[in-house]
Amino acid sequence: MSPVPINITGSLCELCYQFIDNLFFFGFTRQVVYSARWLPVGSEWTPEKPWGDAFRHCETFGDLTNSAKTCELCSILYVDLAPLDATLHQGWLGLYPFWSSGRIGDNKLKGHFRAGFRDSLQNMPWGSNKIGSIPLHSFSICRREHLRKGEDVPWLDAYRRIPAVPTTLTPLHISQVAAEWRQECTEVHPNCVKSNSDNALPTRVIDISDSNTGRIYIYETKGEKMPYATLSHCWGGIIPSVTTTVNLKVRTSGMEIDELPQNFRDAIEVTGALGFRYLWIDALCIIQDSKADWDQEAGRMYSVYAGASIVISVLDSAGSTKGFLKPNRAPLSLISDEYAVQKVYPDINECLTECPLNGRGWCMQERLLAKRVLHFGNEQMFWECLTDFKCEDGKNYTGESDGHFVAKFMKIRKQIGVCAAQGVELDWKAWYQLLEEYTTRKFTISTDKLPAVVGAAALFKSTKPSATYIAGLWQEDIARGLLWCAHYYHAPGRKVWGISTTDEISELSKPPTKRAPSWSWAALDGALDFWALRIGGFVVEVLDVAMEAEKEAVYGYPDGSIKLRGRLAQMFYHPPEDSKHDVGVLTFEPTDSPNFHFGPINSCVMDLDRQSPQPCWALVMTESPNDKYLLVLHMRKDGTYRRVGMSAVHGREVGLKRFRTQEIRIT
Repeated sequence: MSPVPINITGSLCELCYQFIDNLFFFGFTRQVVYSARWLPVGSEWTPEKPWGDAFRHCETFGDLTNSAKTCELCSILYVDLAPLDATLHQGWLGLYPFWSSGRIGDNKLKGHFRAGFRDSLQNMPWGSNKIGSIPLHSFSICRREHLRKGEDVPWLDAYRRIPAVPTTLTPLHISQVAAEWRQECTEVHPNCVKSNSDNALPTRVIDISDSNTGRIYIYETKGEKMPYATLSHCWGGIIPSVTTTVNLKVRTSGMEIDELPQNFRDAIEVTGALGFRYLWIDALCIIQDSKADWDQEAGRMYSVYAGASIVISVLDSAGSTKGFLKPNRAPLSLISDEYAVQKVYPDINECLTECPLNGRGWCMQERLLAKRVLHFGNEQMFWECLTDFKCEDGKNYTGESDGHFVAKFMKIRKQIGVCAAQGVELDWKAWYQLLEEYTTRKFTISTDKLPAVVGAAALFKSTKPSATYIAGLWQEDIARGLLWCAHYYHAPGRKVWGISTTDEISELSKPPTKRAPSWSWAALDGALDFWALRIGGFVVEVLDVAMEAEKEAVYGYPDGSIKLRGRLAQMFYHPPEDSKHDVGVLTFEPTDSPNFHFGPINSCVMDLDRQSPQPCWALVMTESPNDKYLLVLHMRKDGTYRRVGMSAVHGREVGLKRFRTQEIRIT
């Protein structure tokens, strides 16, 4: 690589030219004496002090707007800063390579710099609260070529280590980058090398062998073992050109690629670039107007995604017609033959939180089941296997030591995948961890909620062959599985897990048609917490589990009941004092005055109606010296019960003498 100083050949304005030239001349380190336009921070604290020494760039946002028309680097700055509120465009534009990030001190990554307008610095967003994260609206000098094999560059020399992300995706680039990632995955990762063998093709696949002529056809397979790709995508409403009973026969003879929505065309191009002949897309390979075919193929979803050589994941396309091989995905300012400037992309947790695909229910198990995923985002590609999560900009994530729910899913995906591959039995907690993520997702069709997790259940069951799956839970651990509750937003920094009367609780809703028994998490929609992950001491006894026909109980919309023996008491629910809150109180008599701070049972969260006083029954599920957890039930006229909520008791006496041991049936 070039020594400093650098021979700048890019189309830069005078200010950008000086800034880049100075950075190289300084060796990317703070200086005692600066050239003109640089402003060192003083020893006293000022709003700009955390930003460090500044290079004074454009005098106004308007000046940046004009310069962006001819200067590549100004254009990059403008594209990133223009969407900010006008209140953040006040003062002159400063470029800051030596910012401070609190506990970890000054930025020492050579080539990274922040941008912000001087009079707006205090209000500029940082972005991720993850320790060591790079703030938003940061940029980096990066190399235009990837590291050569065996080339070793010090970590802090970011400008020599971090690759520029190409502005436009080409089949050649996709092929080269994916090949590098796959080679490392298969040759180096111990948890991944066992997942290379070809598996049987799904019932139908798309044969793209003639795609260069503009035609493809649906191939009805005969059990062949061949490599294939699958597509994970958002439907985004009605998809044009789905396969039906009417057009299936014609499509086995051939169809025009131009008939398909753009996401599917892009997936065909990627499949060809990766060197595969066969591609599976649900809308084309499942007969969409045949319930029998849909039920059959939904039951095989586990093998479809688990058996794929690669899953093509469309992260940021909200509908089938949007496309994902977009031009100008990653604006780039060329500096020289060796270097360019590009924005620093957000932390992967934030990126995956915002993308449409990770909000859709079906897509959770598609990613969970896949051994290898090639994700396509708006700005870069990502590789995910059972070991790594790699980014095109050179970053690498494991999800370890990170409490963000995105990182938690990375960890649970790897844990379940590795255990399944190695035949290691999973702990029941892994299932509840998965459901906490799954229940945050949404469905276009409400009745898909249980079918869309059947593949995940099959993967989990592969580590526990004797386990019995019922209505989204496991019969062998059913008592613990019953203790779910609407998710509460645990305040960052609060060490003790537990609901208080003013906590924010997720809203749950009832689906249009009954989908599962009241005791199953699948009976409702909304984010849930599974308290078996955090507590023990279960004292309730399961006497019987009665479910309907096995097929419906697994793949359809099951109904059934659970018979329990435990301590039960009739109680009364009092809604929260303030209607803005969601946490109520239980008392033994309707006339008892509820004490929302010191009452016997003051952490009751009803599933649906949290604002109406009502009689109820409470069943003690767990008991420890300091804590008790109870299911809140409603008794029907026939003597059976349905679940209506959950309550917790912390560090106080609840009058257990008023509870009686009974046998009850919950439906």
